Amino acid sequence: MSDTIFIDGLYELMDSYDGFIMDQWGVLHDGMKPYPGALDVLAQLKAHKKQVVILSNSGKRGDYNKTRMKELGFKPTTFKSVVSAGEVTWQGLNERNDGIFDGLGDNVYLINRGGDRQLLHGLDLNVVNDVDDADFILITGVDAPQKTIEDYEPVLRKAVTKGLPAICANPDIVTVFGKERAMGPGAVAMRYSEFGGVAHFIGKPHKPIFRHCINLFEDVMPARILVIGDSLYHDIAGGMAVDLDTAFVTTGIHTNAFKPEYNLDQKQKNMEQLVQNYGARPKWVLNGMVWQTAEAALRERERARMKD
Repeated sequence: MSDTIFIDGLYELMDSYDGFIMDQWGVLHDGMKPYPGALDVLAQLKAHKKQVVILSNSGKRGDYNKTRMKELGFKPTTFKSVVSAGEVTWQGLNERNDGIFDGLGDNVYLINRGGDRQLLHGLDLNVVNDVDDADFILITGVDAPQKTIEDYEPVLRKAVTKGLPAICANPDIVTVFGKERAMGPGAVAMRYSEFGGVAHFIGKPHKPIFRHCINLFEDVMPARILVIGDSLYHDIAGGMAVDLDTAFVTTGIHTNAFKPEYNLDQKQKNMEQLVQNYGARPKWVLNGMVWQTAEAALRERERARMKD
């Protein structure tokens, strides 16, 4: 692990960074409740006059995600903005002046979760029930684990024969909800690409959404911005692609490789294996989104006592 360092808490990095791009699910919360220490981290960052942008592959709009975070106990005053893949998709479909959105047409075949059409509110689009009537496919969610990738394949194969483009408003391959892990919308879009279809992924790990976040910071150089995420594929690789430092949090989709009973040596070995598998190496590793571990705080008190 020559280039990856396990740290005891985010407090260790305060002298190195002024801006933080943070993932939601798997880092700050599990979809049901905040992770222990996450609320304190945001409060500490604000107290240290640091800037935070929340970046999510959520297929819902930014305001929805901001409201959802508030319901989970996060104070909106502790971060500058919430950027979601769904919001960027909505803006693109509304303005129609970007390459992948220009000329899409108005008839959309929607692949979503539980019939959710929230992302379409305010857009002049006609949702069709048969892919034969569609101009393009929009993927905002999937009904996993009730449905598997195979359940979506008949529609995908049919769409390929029609040459329909697909827009994926949530590129997550795996989603986190509590302790459960399930197939994400990105897996359906990826399968469409494997069938020969043209799929456009909006969100992480793609460069445009990271550049959008960078532009939201005030007087913060990119060299002083840290990307924090639980996905090597989406967060770490995405941050690296735009030359930002990255920190990997072990509480999300890769949590099984960092069980509490594992010692540091085992966690380092597992981290190295993940790095080799995904081709993305974070600069830092956190065992949770905490400001300072209890063990680290105890060591500091002991050092202070020895000095006295």
